[in-house]
Amino acid sequence: MGQRPIPVFSLVLTVIGLAMAGPSIMAAADAEWRVARGFLYAGLFTLVVALLLGLALATRSHGGSARRELGILLLCWLIAPVFAAIPLILLTPSIGVTGAMFEMTAAFTTTGGTVYGDLEGLPRAINLWRALVGWLGGFMTLSAAYVALAPRQLGGFEIEAATWQMQAGRSASLLGSSVPPLEARIARAVRVIVPIYALLTAVLGLGLSAAGASELDAMIHAMSILSTSGISAHPDGLAATPDLSVEAIAALFLLLAVSRRLYSDASEIGTRVPVQRDPEVLTMLGFVLAVTVTLFLRHWIGAYTVDLPSEPVDPFEATWGILFTTISFLSTTGFVSGFWDSARDWSGWANPGLVLLALAAIGGGAATTAGGIKLIRAYALMRHGLREVERIAQPYSVIGVGARTRSLLREGPAIVWSFMMLFIFGIAVSMLGLTALGLGFEAALIASISAIANTGPAFELVAEIDTGFATLTDGQRAVLGALMIVGRIETLALVALFNPDAWQSGRSREQRGGKSGDDTPKSGW
Repeated sequence: MGQRPIPVFSLVLTVIGLAMAGPSIMAAADAEWRVARGFLYAGLFTLVVALLLGLALATRSHGGSARRELGILLLCWLIAPVFAAIPLILLTPSIGVTGAMFEMTAAFTTTGGTVYGDLEGLPRAINLWRALVGWLGGFMTLSAAYVALAPRQLGGFEIEAATWQMQAGRSASLLGSSVPPLEARIARAVRVIVPIYALLTAVLGLGLSAAGASELDAMIHAMSILSTSGISAHPDGLAATPDLSVEAIAALFLLLAVSRRLYSDASEIGTRVPVQRDPEVLTMLGFVLAVTVTLFLRHWIGAYTVDLPSEPVDPFEATWGILFTTISFLSTTGFVSGFWDSARDWSGWANPGLVLLALAAIGGGAATTAGGIKLIRAYALMRHGLREVERIAQPYSVIGVGARTRSLLREGPAIVWSFMMLFIFGIAVSMLGLTALGLGFEAALIASISAIANTGPAFELVAEIDTGFATLTDGQRAVLGALMIVGRIETLALVALFNPDAWQSGRSREQRGGKSGDDTPKSGW
């Protein structure tokens, strides 16, 4: 007997409904009974809806085709924030329904950012809920990567898929070939991801608490760092209470967003290489070192053109401020070091935030909680660029670095450029919508990149707007909320979802009565 179909919508809503018990208990402990009742009622309502959906969908299979699975994934990202926003609608009516929806969309997509003007004045339970939704969104992101995107050769896996397919003499395709049943993939991903994800969060929380952070801050920041959501109970995040030991511990866990090595057993897709040869790790080190050294040396380079601060700046604090903030934005978390002001004074740049925005756009590793373009795609483009430079001097040279690199250079750039064009197109469409709704050009550009790269704190930092998303209108938030979901799912997945060739391939398989993935779709790169 095969595994019973898993009603994915019901499963997601059940988790959200049960998670509301945590803030309800905290509010009750704080004697905030109205807040406790709000989370309790919202949780019960969500569980009832989950039960009804489970009964309605229990006999239906949710897998079977890439189009159906990607459609389910998209609907999960659309529906989950709606139910997560119910407590905020009940308890903080001042932000309105659209504000609550935006808040939870930003959290569930691990984008971060907030519409609340006074975070520290909110009940502790609401700040905990914001971080908890971000943490659940990070788990959803990891699960979706291994359950839906990796088997369909999306989310950064399309480059590796092109490599091993080319080595096997097969053509690379958009939606992949034979994949296990959806139920088996979900069971395997949950079995692998949950213990690691929960254990790392607990260890980080204990580490931050031992380093001097308060219990609530340690809990919230641990969930925010593991999910790369950048959510905090303070407007300044970790920088609210500068502490080198806290930031050092946080930096170690931020590096987990660089590579999928910890969760690689959740999928059979892709190759495993030693860490010293991992292209994502090497690319991350290159970017971090380049930015840190550049901003550090800018102190002397800019001494001839700018007025440096009259008060002396500690070079160690400045270097650490640059290093930590660079790692944070490359992982698309968006936390700023408590020593970032020293770093800015040292470099002599009034606002080097555009550099950080570029790092956020590049993003972290494939199949991690980080957003952005992904390091593996950046690596493929850089290798292709170096190869083209070599061919200028030696047009007839033949690379001898192995079949894996040759196939990467041959297939990878075409795939990456396709994604890059879609990524830029998404930013352009968002900018048109935001400017039409009254937002200035510069702010629209920064907000669009921050949203599609799932790095919400970058908007406030780079645009230098103290209240961030709270200043935007409902229409502008709606545009950015949609872009956050696009950035989380990725544009290639949306193309695969709405690709007519994919529909015809899935329909023809269903008409033949075959299982999903019996044939490799004919639509290729």
